[in-house]
Amino acid sequence: MAGQRELKQNPRLQWYRVDRGWSRSELARQLNRSIASEGDQELVGYREVTEQMVKSWETRNGTSKFFAKHLCMVLNKSASALGLLTDEELALRPADPRPYDIAPASGMVNLLGRFTAREVVPVLAGGADETWRSALQAAGVPLDVDQDEVLSVDHRRRATGTDPKAVAAYAQVVAHQRTLYWTSQSRMLLHAAQAHMALGSEMLGAAQGDEPVLAAAVAECALLVARLAFFDLDGFERQALNAFRTAEAGVAHAKDHSLAVAVAAHQAFVPGFDERLADARPFLVAAERQWRNSGHHPLVRAWLHCVSAEIYARNEQVTESRRHLKQAEDYLAKSDGTAPLWMDFFDSSRFAGFAGNTALLAGRFDEAIAWLQQSLESLGAGSGKQRSVLLLDLAAAHAAESPEHAVELAIKACDQLEQAPYRMAVARLPRVHAALSTAPTGGMLVDRTHELLRTQRAIEP
Repeated sequence: MAGQRELKQNPRLQWYRVDRGWSRSELARQLNRSIASEGDQELVGYREVTEQMVKSWETRNGTSKFFAKHLCMVLNKSASALGLLTDEELALRPADPRPYDIAPASGMVNLLGRFTAREVVPVLAGGADETWRSALQAAGVPLDVDQDEVLSVDHRRRATGTDPKAVAAYAQVVAHQRTLYWTSQSRMLLHAAQAHMALGSEMLGAAQGDEPVLAAAVAECALLVARLAFFDLDGFERQALNAFRTAEAGVAHAKDHSLAVAVAAHQAFVPGFDERLADARPFLVAAERQWRNSGHHPLVRAWLHCVSAEIYARNEQVTESRRHLKQAEDYLAKSDGTAPLWMDFFDSSRFAGFAGNTALLAGRFDEAIAWLQQSLESLGAGSGKQRSVLLLDLAAAHAAESPEHAVELAIKACDQLEQAPYRMAVARLPRVHAALSTAPTGGMLVDRTHELLRTQRAIEP
């Protein structure tokens, strides 16, 4: 029959199920929940999804559009990514749109589609027009890459795989952007990282053969985009989810299990912060499974336990939160201080911050103050984002016993946020306001917060 694919195994669907940490029966349960929430169970011909049906889809590569729709929704993937489209349907994919546009008012790059090596590599090599160069340079992309270290724009070497020098140059820019995360304006760096992620995806798509080093660099770049879009900026959740998908594909290609832990655990924060523990758990399970397949780095495991501790604390699972925090402390003690190069977001001072926040969420204020003060005192230079978070958590912990001191701490946090805006810190302000609503000096904090928000709106690019 026209449009019907030959029946064969569908490893893509199986991979994305396994990567979630789900059994076939769990995927069936998630699908039935999705169908019920959409009201689609009333449609003619509907029958409940079973474990056997999921097995059939994975081993024979065929399902109806009805179930394909819900597979895409539940796994947060496109139908093409899940291997659910026929060859005729795949042929309908339109050509890539114009890959970029320069917004004249701001000089920023507005990413509309994928960048090609021919369009972006000359920027890094110094051969593009000055508008391109100034826009990316303002966004924090280092442009001092030697011409010989980038991919040849005519792709002469494509037949033998990606040029190793090009891969090294790409990874070098990723490392620079990772460093810039702590000091650069988040919105501008997001645009730069998105452009670089698109370039890496283009290079990876053009490569013939296995390119694990490039794939890992693309995954790391995508994780940076997701962190900027979710943790730093408000209203960029869609960009974060898209970047997580790119990161997932990258770690799967690279078979980098430690980086896969970071990708899955960061994804758990999205529903976890929204107090949707049931939706966060599969990501935590997937991260734990990836760690077991990795080199068992204790610092990675300690961070994963900290993520679990905070998510469980936010969802009022105090006993489980404390258990994970204790395990994090144990693994931290086993660490020799080394970590993967990309893991610059966790160390002993960050552990103390996690411990303080989880104690605060559990209402153990004295314990929270001790941990948060320890974290604040051990933070290094360039930790403005984390400093504002710690100051606001300290303010909330001090609010009951020392409201005037708490207001001072919160105002210091606002001063810090003026220098380094950070969504995760701003999200803490309502809790601090509520805790200090009856304090004699609470009005000072309200005035300072309004001034901060006014200033940030005025300077927003």
